[in-house]
Amino acid sequence: MPDYTGIIQYKVKEVWKDYEVTLEVNHAILTVEVATLINQFWSDDHWRLAAENGDVVRTVIRLFGSTMIQMLLSEGGAQFNNTTRSGDNPGPYWTADLHNEEGWGGTQGGTPYGFCGIRVIAADVQALSFDDVELEAVGYA
Repeated sequence: MPDYTGIIQYKVKEVWKDYEVTLEVNHAILTVEVATLINQFWSDDHWRLAAENGDVVRTVIRLFGSTMIQMLLSEGGAQFNNTTRSGDNPGPYWTADLHNEEGWGGTQGGTPYGFCGIRVIAADVQALSFDDVELEAVGYA
């Protein structure tokens, strides 16, 4: 098993549209036991676990990232990084929104990592624009 100690940063990417989020994971909080609870809360947990070669911690980090990308897209996208001034950085707000979604265990007082041990520190998720789509006539009604 990999050495999951301390705080480690990860990127979760969607390869077709270049969406990506950078996550910071506190492995003192996201243990195998916590990751197992979170993964098993959602359906298809065996499939996700197999996709990450049985590593439940990686599975939950990837799930958090994909869920965060979906949330960002549903709200029109976002672009920020961990060097954005703290007052202007929306990362803590996006993180809290996801922590408080069902299945993620909520926020925990005094820690930005919540119950799950993960927070988003950067994102580059741009929603579709007019230039991203094409119009094609396909026939008459």
